[in-house]
Amino acid sequence: MKRCPAVLMLVIGAMLAVSGLAAAQSASDYFPLAGGNWWRYAGTGIEMTFVVEETADGAFVVNTVVNDFVIQREYYVIQDGDVIALRRDFPQGSYELDPPQLFLRSPLAPGQQWAWSGEAAGQLVAMTFTVLEPEVLEIPVGTFEAVVVSIDGEADGEELHTMRWFAPGVGMLREQAQVVQGGQVFLLDVFLVDYHVE
Repeated sequence: MKRCPAVLMLVIGAMLAVSGLAAAQSASDYFPLAGGNWWRYAGTGIEMTFVVEETADGAFVVNTVVNDFVIQREYYVIQDGDVIALRRDFPQGSYELDPPQLFLRSPLAPGQQWAWSGEAAGQLVAMTFTVLEPEVLEIPVGTFEAVVVSIDGEADGEELHTMRWFAPGVGMLREQAQVVQGGQVFLLDVFLVDYHVE
């Protein structure tokens, strides 16, 4: 009889864990946009911070900061749990994503796939996003069961390949990107080293 409370606690704990995972299937849970949220990344000779601002019209701006300078601003909205990119600003200029780009799609589950093609900065771009099987990822801020999104694309004949790892309630944990441009391969590999999410 003394085992009954322990078994009951295990069953309740398992039910809560499953309900927590089910609730985290909305793509916006994996990229928690709220004013004041920020993520700091480091790797391959670079350190950068993403800082979120909320706009008056309910959109979100993610500022990419390197050496105390904003090098990029990305504008997002959340619609039905999906995260949609609208525009990107750089010091060299701004451009709308036409049509808006589906950045993360709900439910964010293995096997989910979507494509986007359109114009960005005067270039024709085609991208395919695929959600892979979850992986356990150990990084400086902890160990997480992460959803992996693979992105393959082409922009005016140049290839790009990106892998991103996301955790619900945290955001992007890691990004690996490979861009082939003019016969040269450029690599980026960054990990989350600190963050604040409300």
